[in-house]
Amino acid sequence: MPRHVDHEQRRRDITAAAMRILAERGLGALTLKSLAKALGGSITLVTHFYSTRAELLQAITERVLEEYDVELADLEEGADDRTRLHILLEWMLPLDEETWISECGRIALLGQREDDPSIGPFFDMMDARMRDYLREHLAPLVEADRLEVMVDMLRVTLNGIVLCAVEHRGEWPAERQLAVLRQMLAAFSL
Repeated sequence: MPRHVDHEQRRRDITAAAMRILAERGLGALTLKSLAKALGGSITLVTHFYSTRAELLQAITERVLEEYDVELADLEEGADDRTRLHILLEWMLPLDEETWISECGRIALLGQREDDPSIGPFFDMMDARMRDYLREHLAPLVEADRLEVMVDMLRVTLNGIVLCAVEHRGEWPAERQLAVLRQMLAAFSL
């Protein structure tokens, strides 16, 4: 009798394992074979759902963005506009082990962007979504003519904090990241 497989759960398992490989060992280590090994099965376990690495990267991106939407909605429920912005900005920082690993994976991928064209859409979609989040959260708090420059300023500042935290983990614990974030918000009157 055939075994029932929850296809949605299997896709989640595959993308989660792929993100771990990316974060721990980089893009070069992310092969369908290494992914199957990490999942404890044969390569068909992966290729049944994703036949190429490009398909897998697309799926990772889509899954991550879907999870972001749900997670943010839960975190921000009932909050006023200013609090929602603060929640978003803290959420964008690698304040714990899981988000630090995720950011390590993202930065490792960034270094491979020129060599592997399948990576480009990942960054394009992620950057567009992060900018959309910032725009949506800033719109009620800043004048319309300042909105885009504020999106740029926050995006650049947050990316800088994230890069410092990834490059110098021990020197950029959550407390330091949050202190810089609070100072930045005060400087921007947010």
